[in-house]
Amino acid sequence: MFNSKEFAWANVEIALFGRVLIGARGVEYTAKKDKEPVHGRGENPHSIQSGNKTYEGNLMLLQSEVEAIQRQLRDDQDLTDLDGFSVTVAYVPKTGANIVTHILKGVEFTEDPRNMKQGDKFQEITLPIIFLGREVV
Repeated sequence: MFNSKEFAWANVEIALFGRVLIGARGVEYTAKKDKEPVHGRGENPHSIQSGNKTYEGNLMLLQSEVEAIQRQLRDDQDLTDLDGFSVTVAYVPKTGANIVTHILKGVEFTEDPRNMKQGDKFQEITLPIIFLGREVV
């Protein structure tokens, strides 16, 4: 029998700096490769040529998680000063079987934003990231 059950947010575990983030609210990451059609004679492309790969994404964290990361830095530093680190994103079904794990390598934050507005009950911070590659284990 084929099981077509999909992962839900409750199945996602995000870990960095040796601990699972309890205050994670979202994650997105993308691999991109430059590609363009190569034209020659006629109006239709003859092939597709590829170039560099890039990796980017966002971590959406509660303010308390961001402050925990910030405590690793000096007072005059922000999250963009952190050297590359790994982020592990595991998709763990309730049965514990067939875990899918992605390891983002060489992650660095590109921004360190904060925002709050009237009526907010908590602060969710979206941290843009770039990284060097993704390993599936």
